[in-house]
Amino acid sequence: MMKLLERIGLMARRWATYQRVRAELESYTERELNDMGMSRGDITRISLEAASLVKPQPKAQTEEDRRPALLRQRYATDL
Repeated sequence: MMKLLERIGLMARRWATYQRVRAELESYTERELNDMGMSRGDITRISLEAASLVKPQPKAQTEEDRRPALLRQRYATDL
Protein backbone atom coordinates (compact mmCIF):
# COMPACT_ATOMS: atom_id res chain seq x y z
CA MET A 1 0.00 0.00 0.00
CA MET A 2 2.81 2.40 0.84
CA LYS A 3 4.46 1.70 -2.50
CA LEU A 4 1.25 2.76 -4.25
CA LEU A 5 1.08 6.01 -2.27
CA GLU A 6 4.72 6.76 -3.07
CA ARG A 7 4.05 6.26 -6.79
CA ILE A 8 0.98 8.50 -6.66
CA GLY A 9 3.03 11.20 -4.92
CA LEU A 10 5.76 10.93 -7.54
CA MET A 11 3.23 11.19 -10.36
CA ALA A 12 1.66 14.25 -8.72
CA ARG A 13 5.06 15.97 -8.40
CA ARG A 14 5.87 15.13 -12.04
CA TRP A 15 2.51 16.50 -13.20
CA ALA A 16 3.07 19.72 -11.23
CA THR A 17 6.53 20.09 -12.77
CA TYR A 18 5.11 19.50 -16.26
CA GLN A 19 2.43 22.15 -15.73
CA ARG A 20 4.86 24.68 -14.25
CA VAL A 21 7.44 24.31 -17.05
CA ARG A 22 4.78 24.38 -19.75
CA ALA A 23 3.15 27.53 -18.33
CA GLU A 24 6.48 29.31 -18.13
CA LEU A 25 7.53 28.37 -21.67
CA GLU A 26 4.14 29.37 -23.06
CA SER A 27 4.52 32.81 -21.49
CA TYR A 28 7.61 33.55 -23.64
CA THR A 29 7.38 35.32 -26.96
CA GLU A 30 8.44 33.69 -30.22
CA ARG A 31 11.64 35.72 -30.17
CA GLU A 32 12.53 34.66 -26.60
CA LEU A 33 11.94 31.02 -27.48
CA ASN A 34 14.02 31.40 -30.63
CA ASP A 35 16.85 32.98 -28.59
CA MET A 36 16.84 29.83 -26.42
CA GLY A 37 16.93 27.63 -29.51
CA MET A 38 13.38 26.30 -29.38
CA SER A 39 9.98 26.86 -30.94
CA ARG A 40 6.39 26.55 -29.73
CA GLY A 41 6.35 22.99 -31.04
CA ASP A 42 9.11 22.04 -28.57
CA ILE A 43 7.20 23.11 -25.46
CA THR A 44 5.41 19.80 -24.87
CA ARG A 45 8.57 17.74 -25.37
CA ILE A 46 10.66 19.94 -23.06
CA SER A 47 7.92 19.94 -20.40
CA LEU A 48 7.74 16.14 -20.51
CA GLU A 49 11.53 15.88 -20.25
CA ALA A 50 11.54 18.17 -17.21
CA ALA A 51 8.81 16.09 -15.56
CA SER A 52 10.73 12.87 -16.20
CA LEU A 53 13.70 14.28 -14.27
CA VAL A 54 11.71 14.45 -11.02
CA LYS A 55 13.09 11.75 -8.73
CA PRO A 56 11.32 9.88 -5.94
CA GLN A 57 11.75 11.50 -2.55
CA PRO A 58 14.21 9.75 -0.27
CA LYS A 59 12.69 7.67 2.49
CA ALA A 60 12.20 9.39 5.80
CA GLN A 61 15.05 8.87 8.19
CA THR A 62 14.52 7.38 11.59
CA GLU A 63 15.82 9.05 14.73
CA GLU A 64 18.71 6.58 14.72
CA ASP A 65 19.69 7.42 11.12
CA ARG A 66 19.86 11.15 11.86
CA ARG A 67 22.51 10.77 14.55
CA PRO A 68 26.12 11.32 13.57
CA ALA A 69 28.02 8.08 12.94
CA LEU A 70 30.16 8.40 16.08
CA LEU A 71 27.11 8.76 18.31
CA ARG A 72 25.45 5.75 16.68
CA GLN A 73 28.53 3.66 17.44
CA ARG A 74 28.99 4.94 20.98
CA TYR A 75 25.39 4.63 22.08
CA ALA A 76 24.39 1.56 20.07
CA THR A 77 22.41 -0.83 22.22
CA ASP A 78 23.61 -4.38 22.11
CA LEU A 79 20.75 -6.85 22.22
